[in-house]
Amino acid sequence: MRRLSRRNALSLVKELDAFPKVADSYVETSPSGGTVSIIAFSAMAILAILEFFVYRDTWMKYEYEVDKDFSSKLRINVDITVAMKCQHVGADILDLAETMITSNGLQYEPVS
Repeated sequence: MRRLSRRNALSLVKELDAFPKVADSYVETSPSGGTVSIIAFSAMAILAILEFFVYRDTWMKYEYEVDKDFSSKLRINVDITVAMKCQHVGADILDLAETMITSNGLQYEPVS
């Protein structure tokens, strides 16, 4: 591998430009364009500062309570496509309270 001298490496990096610049003859400056740029940059700065203040003043408040309704059931929807007829698919679910939900309680929808 050929080693580059420091001067050659520096000039190589200076020449490397992923986004080539437009020639100065194609650029036309105007007072209205500068005004629009200043307004846009000011609006972005104000929005960034306001967003920082919202971030700084926001807090999370967590509230926990015990669920006292033991008779309610949690509804779980699972959408699975299986390359098999519905009569051959089954699922037996056992929760932490050791309540068994058999495949009789499941609803099968055939897919074409």
